[in-house]
Amino acid sequence: MSLEPPTWSKLRPSPPSPASEPAQVIIIGHSKEKRPIVCVRRGRAGAALKVLILAGQHGDERSARGTLQSLLAVPADEVAARLPTVQLAAVPEVNPDGCAARSRCNADGIDLNRDHQLLLAGETAAVHGFVRRWQPHVVLDLHNYPSRRRCLLERNVVLDHDVFIDVPSHPAILARPGGVDPAEVLRCLLGAIAAKNVCAGRYTLVGPSDRARHSTTDVVDARNGLALRYAPFTILVENRQPRRDETSPERLRLRGAQERALWAVLEWLDTNHGRFTPLTTWGPPAPGTPVPVHFKYTNAGRGLRLLCRDLHQGRPTCVTFSRYLASLVVRRTVPLPVGYAVPSALESLIGVLHRHGFASSQFPAGGLCPVERLRIEPVRPPHPDRPARKVVMAVRRMSSELDRYEVFPTQQRGGDALAVYLEPESKHGLHRFAAVHVPLLAASWYPVLRVSGGPS
Repeated sequence: MSLEPPTWSKLRPSPPSPASEPAQVIIIGHSKEKRPIVCVRRGRAGAALKVLILAGQHGDERSARGTLQSLLAVPADEVAARLPTVQLAAVPEVNPDGCAARSRCNADGIDLNRDHQLLLAGETAAVHGFVRRWQPHVVLDLHNYPSRRRCLLERNVVLDHDVFIDVPSHPAILARPGGVDPAEVLRCLLGAIAAKNVCAGRYTLVGPSDRARHSTTDVVDARNGLALRYAPFTILVENRQPRRDETSPERLRLRGAQERALWAVLEWLDTNHGRFTPLTTWGPPAPGTPVPVHFKYTNAGRGLRLLCRDLHQGRPTCVTFSRYLASLVVRRTVPLPVGYAVPSALESLIGVLHRHGFASSQFPAGGLCPVERLRIEPVRPPHPDRPARKVVMAVRRMSSELDRYEVFPTQQRGGDALAVYLEPESKHGLHRFAAVHVPLLAASWYPVLRVSGGPS
């Protein structure tokens, strides 16, 4: 029996029932090699909760795509009956070129799930454009994870969860008022999945020196990047890749478990839709709102017990990691200014902000605006494409003409993300990317200004 999942091109909309919205297949963009990026719409017309499902950001992750394609093969009226409060939009192959070549990256060699900050790839920009237009309340990001890790192989074990999941973790997202508690959602989802007889846990990264932590806090991936910029609640779903030694019945069991897990997540969201529908109506942050921009992991003070599988005997076994980096300590917050003034000459930086859909304006010559100019004092040089480890600044308050700047007000949707992107002390600032051409140089003025008021 073949386990190869059908491609999206073989999917056909099922006849809708009167209560369901007709299945729609739309094209939200094109890949580098001009393949269409297809979005399939399902669910009841006017349902309260909008859920976007992404798969195939990594073209070599067939298991995640197969799980989503199995969901889309279910008749539309059955989907509407099982999820009465949900509108679904599903993109089975965000990276169609990579899927065709069975390659992790797109045709330009870009890892799309590391491109949600720079938006260099047309495929990632197409997803962001659709999110801005459709404004989903929840985004599910489907991936695969390999069970083999070097530090685990040294202990003769491999990871064995059917599914890992995770939720937003960047402190700037968690600090927003009125949001859903990610820890509670994670706990509830894990319970709902376990009730379907699926082995699930929080996505865990393990390393040498007995170290374990969960997903990154970086905003380059869809989980944190989309949540920071547009405020949907994002959920990472990591299916375990089948192991080479697994038999056909074992692989069928795994695939069935992963399909049940996806349904469990959707059905829980349907039942609890009222928690999420206010998220995309969250207004712009007020000036002065503290935005966390720098933080560090700390040891939780207790070990992490992780369920694994013994390589030789094939039975479950637990491994304990003594260095469990489960806590985040915020080291720097920045009061959100009225806006940020970016020199017009920094075209690469302005291009990134425009690709994110941020509105901007230009002031005529002659008007003065109160601004804060930031001088970079001695800084420890960073590694390429990584933030500086220690930045010391001096702040000079002054009035300045801004006719040679493009001003991005923070009073717009996701305006607090501008602080994460533009502050020189930000752990995930755009200045860490060489392609943006905004280096942090000691004893120099940082080119981006904080705007603290309107022109006079």
